[in-house]
Amino acid sequence: MMAASLALSGCGGGKGGEASKAESGAPAESSAADGQGTSGSVGDTSIDTTGFLNVALNADIQTADMQKTSKDYQIPINIYDSLCEIKVADDGTSSIQPCLAEKWEISDDGMEYTFYLRKGVKFHNGEELKASDVKYTFERMLTVQGGTNSEFLDQIKGAGALFEGTATELEGFELVDDYTFKLILEEPYSGFLACISTPAVSIYNEKATEEAGDQFGLDPALTVGTGPFKFASWTYNDQLVLVRNDDYFQGASQLPGVVIKIVPDTETQTMMFESGQLDLLDMDYVTEQIDRFQQSYPDQLVSGPRLGTTYFTMNQKLEPFNNLQVRKAVQMAIDRQVILDTLWGGRGQLENGIFPHGLIGFNANMPEIKYDPEGAKALLAEAGYPDGFTMEIAADMSASDTVTMALEIIKEQLAQVGINAEIKNYDESTWLETRKSGELGSFMSTWTADYNDPDNFIYTFFGNGEKTTARSLNYPDTAVMDRVAKARTILDNDERMKEYNALEEKIISEDAAWVPMFSRLHVFAVSKRVQNFRVAWNGLSDNDFYPLSITE
Repeated sequence: MMAASLALSGCGGGKGGEASKAESGAPAESSAADGQGTSGSVGDTSIDTTGFLNVALNADIQTADMQKTSKDYQIPINIYDSLCEIKVADDGTSSIQPCLAEKWEISDDGMEYTFYLRKGVKFHNGEELKASDVKYTFERMLTVQGGTNSEFLDQIKGAGALFEGTATELEGFELVDDYTFKLILEEPYSGFLACISTPAVSIYNEKATEEAGDQFGLDPALTVGTGPFKFASWTYNDQLVLVRNDDYFQGASQLPGVVIKIVPDTETQTMMFESGQLDLLDMDYVTEQIDRFQQSYPDQLVSGPRLGTTYFTMNQKLEPFNNLQVRKAVQMAIDRQVILDTLWGGRGQLENGIFPHGLIGFNANMPEIKYDPEGAKALLAEAGYPDGFTMEIAADMSASDTVTMALEIIKEQLAQVGINAEIKNYDESTWLETRKSGELGSFMSTWTADYNDPDNFIYTFFGNGEKTTARSLNYPDTAVMDRVAKARTILDNDERMKEYNALEEKIISEDAAWVPMFSRLHVFAVSKRVQNFRVAWNGLSDNDFYPLSITE
């Protein structure tokens, strides 16, 4: 395995990873781009947006450079493409399908991937996609200043050396011809195709990106992809505009374009939707309105499962969470169903492990964690804490009201078994830095799939000591972490899933490394004029606008 120092790929509020604060209470990780102002515009602001789709974001983006953000995905997923992509069938199942690569071959030992690019695919600047663009993209992803997503490539041979500056090229990337290339891995990794299907591994045009320099992702005219829309203009803290790419290789979208308005106040968003100024309303930010919308707009609500697990942590570096009985007592002391019912109207389901319902590798036979306050008290007494103890719950000050209320409910439930939980508020940067140092107290967060593979969950948190420290879990069992890392290399998929399920049961049921809470439905309100809307495959807020159409 390469050095674990590659940038963590925690995607917040985007395709996956740590969910946005409105969803989880955990700050999302991002590389703030230099050059964004608080007022003014860049790009062509004279575009007639009549007939465009109108949507809203709670806050302006920092950058549209996919390699420098792990949260601002709404623009990138519509202006770039990856080599392969996750598609959802009508029955709800997902699979990896060709995108910029029309096909690929995998060697018998799982070490070598040969990709064949589609011919004739054009970037927005008219340049044809070539294998050299893919090589450039991968090498930039590992070396760009302020990069956030390099970990998605960590299995490619030589990625660590390039990341650390001891090499000038990616050793495991072999150009065959203009439309063919090979990727050689450090060792077999069964989740590799799923990993590079994420929008984080979007393909850039070398010429356009180099010419843009540090304005790539900031100046719409210089931010070039192959996707179904072009980045047309950006009026800071007001709106962003996308226009249709008529030369898109999969055929032009039926939408002429999209206006993405920056509307921080969720009540204002709700009023704008009801007055027809917005075509989509993300109900995750206004969960208290869902019941009313079900009465007023029953035919306009679209929901989909969030492929993510909300969890509550216990830092084993901090006493008394180094005591197994204490951790199991906390698992038993939290009434997860009450929290789900009270704050999210029961729209979701309890989880008992690491892998949520719907994820490949989900184990329906995980031992149930039952709410049992009397049992929790007994375990605390056995552990030497008959009168309970005092602990910290670490909260981000910019978390949503819903998450704040969830922490208050957890505090009250813990008090019922004698645990005095003190909620400590942190600003976002301090929260992140304290977590990365391994010193953060207990917190609630949500991890949502970057790609549909259990590796994206279990390796992220328990792949090695550095990872578990960076999440302030400080899980100590190195033998288990070695097994997690080794499981990535198992080529037989049934055998790999069996090992993941055994590891999940060991980590959660036996070692009580965290409290699995629940997964939730994501609900959107959709204008009657919008056709073909469906929630993203992983249930997050950022939408693929390509399939949509508008009927007036």
